[in-house]
Amino acid sequence: MSGHTMSGEHEQSLLQVGSTSYPGKAIVTDFEPLGIVPDYWVDTTIQMAYLLAEANSADAVLTSDTLEVRAVIVNALAWQSRLNAIRPALPDEVTLHTDTVLVDNSIDVTSTCERALDDFPVGQINFEESSVVFRPSAYPRLDRVIAIAQVCRTSLIAITGHTDATGSEAVNQRLSEQRANAVGDYLVAGGIERERLRVRGAGSEQPLADNSTRYGRSLNRRIEISLHLSDPGE
Repeated sequence: MSGHTMSGEHEQSLLQVGSTSYPGKAIVTDFEPLGIVPDYWVDTTIQMAYLLAEANSADAVLTSDTLEVRAVIVNALAWQSRLNAIRPALPDEVTLHTDTVLVDNSIDVTSTCERALDDFPVGQINFEESSVVFRPSAYPRLDRVIAIAQVCRTSLIAITGHTDATGSEAVNQRLSEQRANAVGDYLVAGGIERERLRVRGAGSEQPLADNSTRYGRSLNRRIEISLHLSDPGE
């Protein structure tokens, strides 16, 4: 939980919702007390916490003029009941946007995920030369990985870093590991549990293209990502 709170009592109420809704889980907070907030802020944020507890994967962001909610839900009635509890608390100037996916429990999730992962071309994640900075094309691909991993929640994610042949192999090995870890950090920031990641560096030993050309080197500076329903290391 993160955001602006009105008081210590407000924060304790949010923590109480979290501990009740997620027993046994560690609740991580980043509260910023403001002291003065809109009248609806306290009730709405508490109702938001209850709402998110009704989803398998969800997040919500409340600002002065918008409440954005995204979620994967399994119980439409419970979700709608919680959503209805939020609406009366919002003033007219705050717009409510929801983006939800309803999971059909009659569907075999494992089989569905197997098909989805087989048909899911992640593509390569490329980097700027001699750095761990993603090239712009990497972000939509990484966001696609996060989206499917959040639905197929038992899947494991293999992340392998590669470099071009510039520099010594010791430097390349270290850089490939740093790039793989940078991707892992991005996925974790997007809501993926770190224990689901299998991260390693391969240095420059597996080039895709000719390292004697600038274009070839740009192709070799990459991350390869694959999703698996069993541990790829076994």
